[in-house]
Amino acid sequence: MIKLGARWDSLGTVGTAVLGSLCLGGATVYTAVVGTSLVSLPDAPTEAANLSTMSGLTDLPDAPVAALEVRVDRGEESYGQSLTCEGDPLTDPAACAELAAGVEEEDQAGPFDEVAPGSICTEVVYGPETATISGVWEGVEIETEISRGDSCEEARWQRLKPLTDHLE
Repeated sequence: MIKLGARWDSLGTVGTAVLGSLCLGGATVYTAVVGTSLVSLPDAPTEAANLSTMSGLTDLPDAPVAALEVRVDRGEESYGQSLTCEGDPLTDPAACAELAAGVEEEDQAGPFDEVAPGSICTEVVYGPETATISGVWEGVEIETEISRGDSCEEARWQRLKPLTDHLE
């Protein structure tokens, strides 16, 4: 009597062994590559220079350097305050980062840009508040006044709100 499928049994066993070996090899490589990222590393210093993303491609964004004096007049209340940003995102007041957010690098005046001539603004008065801001922002002298007298000035007021609110 002839045994049917004898050849297929031996090839099936070899194929299963090869496939199993490939799977085991792949699992070993995966564990070596991905598993090492799951191992906790010893505590590292939390200085801004040492903080980076998991990929290590970028560090914290540069924080602004500024020294500003602000005089706010809210009608019945007026006050003055100072803001100093030393360029350290870990110790600078939150207002420094809020002002720097959304500022383009090529924009020298930063968040203090005046309303462009010819801008179309609604003539809605948003409030009686005014503010005078002077000092230095990223090496550029700043001397500006803001109000809430129309929609364009209101946009500037909102952009500079970290300065016009009481600083903590």
